[in-house]
Formats: sequence, C-alpha cells, structure tokens
Amino acid sequence: PSPMLVAVLLLCVPALAAVRLPMPTQPQLAWQRNEIMALVHFNMATFFRNGDPGCDASNWNGNPASSNPASFAPTNLNISNWVVSMKALGVKEAVLTAKHGCGFYLWPTAVKLPDGSPYGYNVSPDLDVIKLFVDTMKAAGLGAGFYYSLTNNFYLNVFGHYVRNSTLLPHQVKVSQAEFEAIALASVTELWSNYGELNEIWFDGGYTTDMQAAITQLLKELQPNALALNGGGISPNPARWSGTEGDQPPGWPNIYSTACCDTCSGPGCPPNATGAFYYPSSTDYTLQAGDVWFFEPGAPLRSLAEMQSTYHLTVGANTVMELDFAIDRTGNVAPAHAELYAQFGAWIRECYGNPIISRPVPSGTRSFVMYLRGDLQPTLMDRIVLQEDQSVSGQCVAGYTLEALVDGQWVLWESAITVGNKRIALGKATTAAAVRLNITGTFCEPTINVSVISPENCVPKPDKAKFSYSTVSA
Repeated sequence: PSPMLVAVLLLCVPALAAVRLPMPTQPQLAWQRNEIMALVHFNMATFFRNGDPGCDASNWNGNPASSNPASFAPTNLNISNWVVSMKALGVKEAVLTAKHGCGFYLWPTAVKLPDGSPYGYNVSPDLDVIKLFVDTMKAAGLGAGFYYSLTNNFYLNVFGHYVRNSTLLPHQVKVSQAEFEAIALASVTELWSNYGELNEIWFDGGYTTDMQAAITQLLKELQPNALALNGGGISPNPARWSGTEGDQPPGWPNIYSTACCDTCSGPGCPPNATGAFYYPSSTDYTLQAGDVWFFEPGAPLRSLAEMQSTYHLTVGANTVMELDFAIDRTGNVAPAHAELYAQFGAWIRECYGNPIISRPVPSGTRSFVMYLRGDLQPTLMDRIVLQEDQSVSGQCVAGYTLEALVDGQWVLWESAITVGNKRIALGKATTAAAVRLNITGTFCEPTINVSVISPENCVPKPDKAKFSYSTVSA
C-alpha cells in the first residue's frame, strides 16, 4: 500500500503559556528557508591571485599590474551563464563581491578622493558589472545582493579596517582614517541607492564602532529589508557567521537561531537567555578545495562526497550554506565547476525531495510515533529530518530524542537539543517499522515536521545529474 500515517500519540501536554521569544523578520525567515545561497567571487583578484587582498606588492605594479583598472578584463562576460549553474544547484539568491580587498569597484562610481579627483580604481562606464548582475538575477527570478568589504582596501592602504602607517606603493592613494571611512560610506550609499532592493548585504569582517551609527542609518533608509550578514547592531535583519568555513560548526549539532551579542559567531545562545535576539547562522564554503575563493586556473575541486558532508553539517544543523561561485577569467562559471554544482543540486533534490513519509507533529504532543508504511512492515531508512516552523513562535525545541523501531525494539537514533529550520539526523542504513520523536524540552509550543528518508534515494546518480547548458534554463 502507499505510505500513510499511522501515529500513536503517547504523551500530550497542556498548551504552554505564551512566552515572548525572539522572532525572525521576514527576510531572516526567507533566507533560512532558502538554505543555500551563491556567494560570487569576481573582482580584480580573479586575474591575479586568490586572497584578501588578492593585490599585493608583487603584482600591484607588475606586468600586468593589479593597480591598473584595465587588468580586470573578462573576455566573454556572461552572467546568464552564472544563472544556469545557480538554478541547477537550486539557489534563490546570489551575493556579488562589488568591492573586495584590492579596493576595486565593479561599478562606475561617482565617489571622489579627498582631493576631489575621481576614485579611479573601478570598471569603465561601459562595463557596469553590478547593473548587469542585478538585472540578470531579477530577470531570472533570483534575488541579488552585494559584498562590500569595509575591512581591507589595498588601493587606499587599508588593512583590518584601518589605514596603515606605511610607505605607499606607486598608484596607492594616501588617505586619513576619516577620509577612508567617508569614501566607504559614500560608496555603499551608491550601491544601496542605485540598484534596487537587495536581498542580502555582506559585511565581511564586520564594521568599526565609529562607522556603526552611519551604517545603521543608511541601511534603515536605503535597504531596510536586506538580510545583513555580520549585521548585528546595524540591521533589523542580521545573520551571523557560524565560526567556520566548511568544517563542523562550533556547537554542532546544537545551533541556535538566536545569539546574545552583536558580534557573536558560533552556536548562538538559547532564545530565552538574557539579551537573546534573532540572529541565524551561516557557513561560507568554497567549491575549490583548500578554501580558495577566487578562481585559480587548475585549482582542484571538492568531491561530491565532501559537498554532501558539509550540507549535513550546515543545512542539516540550522545553518545556511553560503556557497562560493568563483567566476573564471572569461567571466563565466568554468565547465568543471558547473558540472559539480549540477551534481550537488541534483543530489539534494533526489535525496530529500522524496521522503518515505513526512508528517507534522500535532500541537501539544511530546512523544510522536510514525510508522513508515501503512501495512506496518519494516522499511529501509538512514536519516530523519526535523523542521521547525520558526515563523509561528520562534525556535521552540530545547531537547529531544529520536528512536527507530527495529525488530520490535526502540533503538536510540539521536539525542540533541536544537532543531531550528532543519535538523538532519543521519545514521546507518537500518530496516525499521517506525520512528519516534520524544520532545524532552521546549521554550515555547513547537510547530514541527518529521520526515524519514531512504538511503536508496541518496546515492548519487551521475547520469541523472549530467550537466548540459541546453537542459537547464536560465
């Protein structure tokens, strides 16, 4: 028979008294539910070396020179090509490095240097990469956002947020700290004013306290609905860094959607803790092996198995995966990269898009048994997926166990604290008749769903995921 719900409600409790917990804004909720986004690295470093900054004394005045705006020279820029891989992967939004550590701008800025001359280190007026990016994303139904580093600017001799007291190289510009900050504020004002509503804004490395008030006001006026990565203290829609770039996040698997300080990274704090506010977690992650963010010719790629493991460590533990797109020197996604994005996206859809059974837990239930088949016969399974609807009351689960009914005996599958947007409890392939969720602690009345997955759906199928530009519409 087709799978059907056969559930035994072993323990119900009275409804919890209303508890005021931190709640997500709509931008935060949408961002968490998207689960994966594209973090596009494409800037002057693409044409020189990976790094922050990718410009240095060895290449700044070389031949070619990273100080020369004309060195940013994609031979066949095609942002629609990026969209093809984004859709194959399944992302809903992308963030582009409008300015990275070199200080080079991907838009024809009107910002001036302190002496009144043009900023000068930017694309030409006929190559507004930012406008092309935003227009192409929106035409494809994808959200767009910008990364603008306030941390480093090699052109202005800034590192770690502050102007360095060092001898300038030719073509570097001498500025004071106040002048640098004025240039940065004028620049983000352009970015946040001229290209429409943004989905996400990246503050890599955060911001300094002396810029906090001005940035807060600009976000409020210009981009009030943008998710702000590292935006605690400046945005009503902040998200935090998990504390890792692809390894097991600190605190795993117990990752809270809340934190207790503006500059916190890591697992966060319980939603009922003093000072807690909604501040969901993200992990940035590269497709190229070795934490290489900008395209490097010949750089090895991660294996699909590595990508799957990181998916479980991040998305499977209430953390958004911000996956790098390292655009090549032609201005496209390299074919080998496109192939891996397509395989990864196909695996996610195949593995998690067809559960054996998926059902909501009735409100007030603390022990929920779900049989996997209508005829009660054992079925092969290897993972259980829990999902909280955090739009209802916030993150509510404060402890749980999962069990599988194997040969008539309940066997512990997992014991943990948090669920949040998604928890994937991965185990060994097991033939079980039912699973049981025991909610052992709550901060509020949870709205939660349970799904059970077959390992047979999670074996990569290379032929099914074979990438072709003709089969994925932009």
